[in-house]
Amino acid sequence: MDIQHLRYAVEVEKTRSITKAAENLHMSQPNLSRAIRELEGSLGVAIFDRTPKGIRPTAQGEEFLHYARGVLSQFDEMSQHYQKRETVPHTLRLSVPRSSYIAAAFQRFAQLADPDLTLDYKETNALRSIRNVTEDGYDLGIVRYQADYEKYFLNIFQEKGLQYRELWTFRYLALLRVDHPAARKQTIRMSDLADSVSVSQGDLYVPSLSSRVVETPKQNGRSILTYDRTSQLELVSSLPRAYTWVAPILPETLTRYHLTLRPCADNPVQHKDVLIYRKQVLLSPMDELFLSQIAQVQKELSSLTY
Repeated sequence: MDIQHLRYAVEVEKTRSITKAAENLHMSQPNLSRAIRELEGSLGVAIFDRTPKGIRPTAQGEEFLHYARGVLSQFDEMSQHYQKRETVPHTLRLSVPRSSYIAAAFQRFAQLADPDLTLDYKETNALRSIRNVTEDGYDLGIVRYQADYEKYFLNIFQEKGLQYRELWTFRYLALLRVDHPAARKQTIRMSDLADSVSVSQGDLYVPSLSSRVVETPKQNGRSILTYDRTSQLELVSSLPRAYTWVAPILPETLTRYHLTLRPCADNPVQHKDVLIYRKQVLLSPMDELFLSQIAQVQKELSSLTY
């Protein structure tokens, strides 16, 4: 017995005729008669009486058909519910650092992703990304931290029930205007930035680590705090003696803003970008596609020298 057998029986009851029911079901009369017999055989009861005046349900058939109509109603309701869901665009929610290389990977991903996929892309700090994934329904997060604080963050991932995967280890570079005096050197020192304005993100601290900034080297002199990546780039581009600390950036972005990158000899600190997602979640093809674009951008950046 299957759902189709229930439909056959309900249609025969409705029409009180094998011939008419077969027409409505777009099947032959012999096939429908055989299906009804198979259904009765599997139940061990006669559902219909065949009389000269037509077909009518037996007492046990009335009881069976009552249940059959209920099952069909629930099945059709469930089918309609999930068919509607398939037509509604699904959403991929990402919470990431304010990083140009990740933004570049996201732009490439957006061109390749399912056109029905709604994308929610949020740039924020490490702790907010953890909260977004664990509490606010984000699918993937990328957390950036100094390698020295890895134990602290891995403990958080464990406590919050998160899976994690290291994506990249790198050192921050100084981002400068091409006409900044320090840009004349291939490798700079912090002293080369002593008279410059540092542009940094204003929420990169971890309270449990005594409120120390954990994403950028120590700043000297005047500072400007921002809370989005574009403002940071625009400020460094517009102020003659400004700088900021960033992960490697693709050449096309540097060209667009008339900026350049320089390694700093006084900055030996390594940083890590780590993917996080909930333990019960399996990565979808769209998740993997996004991560593949990140890997491709990282490969391109690794081939460059600064």
